[in-house]
Amino acid sequence: MSNKNSESISAFLDSYEAEGLSVDDLKQDQQQLDTWGRYHMIGDVMRGEAGSFIMPDLANNIAVAIAAEPTVLAPQKTPSLANKVKAKVVQFAKPAGQFAIAASAAGLMVLGVQQANVVDDVPLVPTQVFQPMPFGGVADPVSYNYEQPSITQQKQDLIKRQQKLQAILLDHQKQIKLQANTNQPKSDQEQPEK
Repeated sequence: MSNKNSESISAFLDSYEAEGLSVDDLKQDQQQLDTWGRYHMIGDVMRGEAGSFIMPDLANNIAVAIAAEPTVLAPQKTPSLANKVKAKVVQFAKPAGQFAIAASAAGLMVLGVQQANVVDDVPLVPTQVFQPMPFGGVADPVSYNYEQPSITQQKQDLIKRQQKLQAILLDHQKQIKLQANTNQPKSDQEQPEK
């Protein structure tokens, strides 16, 4: 049945005029008559006027019918020779794999402890490979005979850098305080009265 016929039946049901549809047409066509009946049932259910044609225990009847059906069991699969061999290999390899993981973890622990107990002969400040602008403002000499500064010299350089950084931070804090003082509104006594 076409969508237009369904709309015509719905309009006829709602007491509107339907184009080319009469009660005689509904009685002659079984499909239209079934649609008419379904639309009436839907309207009754929506208004809460469902009659005895709706079975309230439908869900229970379906559950009883499903429970009465026979259970289909799948046959057990017989293990093949390949599956038996595979199971034996897995049974053998699993403990070996666990032992290998435990041995690796223990080896890493030993190496970690050994590395932690080594005396630090490494300089405190790592050397820079690429220095586009030297820190002191003077270019370093280019030579194959370049010697690494001593550890005491590196410590002194580090202390100087930290002192410069502290001076910059202190100056920055002073500027913030000064700016805050200049931006503060004058007190009520100093403001002119209106």
